Amino acid sequence: MTLLNLNIDDNSKLPLYYQLSEQIHEQIREGHLKPGDTLPSEREICEKYNLSRGTIRQAINLLVNKGYVSRKQGKGTIIKHPALDHDLIGDYSFGKGMIRQGLMISSTVLFAGVMVGKKRITNRLNLESKSRIIKISRIRRANDEPWIIEDSYLPENRFPGLDTYDYTSRLLVDVLADFYHTRLSRIEAFIEPTLAEENHSRLLGIGEGSPALVLDRVLYDDKNKPVVYSQAFVRGDRCRYYFKVNR
Repeated sequence: MTLLNLNIDDNSKLPLYYQLSEQIHEQIREGHLKPGDTLPSEREICEKYNLSRGTIRQAINLLVNKGYVSRKQGKGTIIKHPALDHDLIGDYSFGKGMIRQGLMISSTVLFAGVMVGKKRITNRLNLESKSRIIKISRIRRANDEPWIIEDSYLPENRFPGLDTYDYTSRLLVDVLADFYHTRLSRIEAFIEPTLAEENHSRLLGIGEGSPALVLDRVLYDDKNKPVVYSQAFVRGDRCRYYFKVNR
């Protein structure tokens, strides 16, 4: 069981359950509460901070719904490994989604350079056969843990020099916007379950045969022209996908 260091303000305009939830989340984000740690029981939190059981349950429910903790029968409330909630049709960047959730991001660049595009790639980018393309291959990390292997392909004639930027901490979408005045506006995506093979398991530090997802995407600009073709291999235990439909 982990000790909590909370400062609940009865005079605040913020509801007590929200204060409690946010302060526990902050301790998770800062690493004071680590994956596998168990929170004190509802009774212990009640007694120490003079809060009602209802307030504590609301706070815990909020943390459960956001994926930060889980309840396990006979074990209590346990801190989960962080996971990326990725909007399948609205998030153009894995990195942006990680930052939005308070995760520290970085990348290991496996390859960045110009090559002759294979037909399966040039077709997705509406390019002529054997057009020159830029390939940027990265391991995407959250809180210094490898989560995603992503290969991104872009037309070289439209983005000359794109492969020369430092992508260990810089986001591709930011480079496109800041230096090439290109903003993404639409996604076509396919997603399918798979199992990690030897190369993927080695790069991501997971067991061979672990569940994973393959995400195949084409990202379009505001003129509806394909800009990026992306293939991503995603750890199944670190990402979950959702989409919103407006009627």
